[in-house]
Order: sequence, then structure tokens, then C-alpha cells
Amino acid sequence: MNRILAFLATLSILMALNFGAALLFHANIIDLTFPVGMIGILVTAPNNPMTDLFNSQTYMEIEGKRHIKFGKIPIYASIAYTLFAIIITFFYYKSYFL
Repeated sequence: MNRILAFLATLSILMALNFGAALLFHANIIDLTFPVGMIGILVTAPNNPMTDLFNSQTYMEIEGKRHIKFGKIPIYASIAYTLFAIIITFFYYKSYFL
């Protein structure tokens, strides 16, 4: 249950950021979905166990203390949001791509 709530909370935060950025910059919401999704990935990636391969230093002594706040769910939600943004953007601008 907590995982579903964390997933939905992350998606809700990304959608709220997308809507707020669209209002702030007077832009189309569809145009900002991909950048907001990428920002979501970049914000959650440093605190995620999936990105340990990209770290140059080992954190074996503090491995148990890391990732307590976030876990893997926010990065999954950010990736899902970004993939959804790519699909929606493609269908919205299909006449330009094809």
C-alpha cells in the first residue's frame, strides 16, 4: 500500500510541477511534460539504489543508511511519467514526426 501511495504521490508532484511550469511560462502543458519528467529523474536518481553503477565511489559502509527516504518507487514513477510524456508528445505532434 505504501508503494502505491509513493508512486501516486510522485506522479502527482510531477503533474503539479508540470501544470505550475505551464502557467508560469505561459506554455502548453504537453510541451513541458518531457522536461519535467527528466527533472524528476534527475532529482530522484542520486538517492536511488539503481544508480549505484554510475557512482565512482563505493558506499559500502553507509549502504544500510542510504535509500531509506526514497527507495526505488520514485525513480520508477519518474521513468513512467517520462515514457508517458514521450508517447503523449509523439501523438500530439504526430503530423510533425510523420
